[in-house]
Amino acid sequence: MEPSKISVFDIIGPVMVGPSSSHTAGAVRIGNEFSKVLCGRLERVEITLFNSFADTGTGHGTRTAIVAGILGLSTEDEKIRGAIDFAAQAGVHIAFHNAYDPDRHPNSALIYAQTTLGTFCGFGESVGGGMINFRQIRTEAELIETFA
Repeated sequence: MEPSKISVFDIIGPVMVGPSSSHTAGAVRIGNEFSKVLCGRLERVEITLFNSFADTGTGHGTRTAIVAGILGLSTEDEKIRGAIDFAAQAGVHIAFHNAYDPDRHPNSALIYAQTTLGTFCGFGESVGGGMINFRQIRTEAELIETFA
């Protein structure tokens, strides 16, 4: 994983639609990073929220925020609140799951997406102040190529 670039504004806190820098801005950024690995038209997304993300995902807007990020919205975009509806209007099926795992970061999410070109997977952690750690997990095509 490459070191991330941090600006003074990241230290102060992100410009964002609230209510929470970890649960909203961090979640949007996880979705944004995940969207960078996608190819093809999005058809289905399954998001598993872990631990604190699972406990407060609805109240803090985490669910909506991750979807907003996947759709390419930024942390300050007022349209974040409507992201799940926008996805549904575009024909994208969204499913959420909650899980508890003491070995995972409290604010973490596992995302699977099915597009017209394959299956993609990513894992992100919101580490505070809107900052994240993100890693792509191998795509279906990469797994097939590896074991062929």
